[in-house]
Amino acid sequence: MGRDPEYLAFMRRRLAEGSAEPAPAGRRRTIEDARREHAADLARSPRPPVDVVQDLVVDGPAGPLAARLYRPGGDDPVPGLVYFHGGGWALGDVECYDPVVRALAVASGVAWVSVDYRRPPEDLFPAALDDAVAAVRWVAAHAAGLGLDPARLGVAGDSAGGQLAAAAASLLRAPDPARPALQVLLYPALDLREEPPDPPDPDALELPPSGIRRVLEVYLRGVDRTRPDVSPLLDPDPRGLPPTVIATAEYDRLRPQAEEHAARLRAAGLPVTLITGTGLDHGFLGWSSFARRPAEAVAEIGAAVRAALAGG
Repeated sequence: MGRDPEYLAFMRRRLAEGSAEPAPAGRRRTIEDARREHAADLARSPRPPVDVVQDLVVDGPAGPLAARLYRPGGDDPVPGLVYFHGGGWALGDVECYDPVVRALAVASGVAWVSVDYRRPPEDLFPAALDDAVAAVRWVAAHAAGLGLDPARLGVAGDSAGGQLAAAAASLLRAPDPARPALQVLLYPALDLREEPPDPPDPDALELPPSGIRRVLEVYLRGVDRTRPDVSPLLDPDPRGLPPTVIATAEYDRLRPQAEEHAARLRAAGLPVTLITGTGLDHGFLGWSSFARRPAEAVAEIGAAVRAALAGG
């Protein structure tokens, strides 16, 4: 059927305005160029108010990690999620994903702790995953001081961050005291064996190339991609994983693997909420202020998180 007309108009404007600036004459584009462009794209989004926003420093396995707490007001401990941003493993940070996490915090009514992690090409696998696991353990150990309920802490991530969240949840299964109570995987990358093809696009949008193949070649540098901590979809025994919320986007090459993961978790007897982002594209979390369809999807994600962690 194609995209909603309002959303389609937004996407066409976005693609027309978002072309990468060429590198200065005589110089190739660098990873820092790509990071600046990614941050500038996300900076277009408004930053909705959240009652408590507090910068943190999390103890990582190789040094301190920047983090930011988003929390509703009040004195009682609240449920929360430790969140890892997207950006193809190499882009993004806590600051540039601030609009995204604010929107998710407002929609869900629970706390979110957004955490930076080491990125390629400076740091290779398993640095990012080691940071993710350490961050979940740190937040669980410091929950009381952050106003969080340690019995209702989960892990979340979008895109590449969804892969990190899923792999961390797998490594933190019981009897680990930091075992997540929920995993929230937002258009996640769950099978890194190869780059999947783009789905048919009825609106013929010309999306820019992802560049993920090259990033993964650098990040994984020959690591076996069938390992469950690399491709969580290939976990041979999903039992022991937490209840799960998965959100997909209809016109996303990652959608089939997310749907397959949801089916495997359900077959293992796990509670799964699958939110189908009908008519949407990869990256829609950053667009909820600009069009009705992504706003509806973010609201649906928030409601699912609230029901899973806050009891309705």
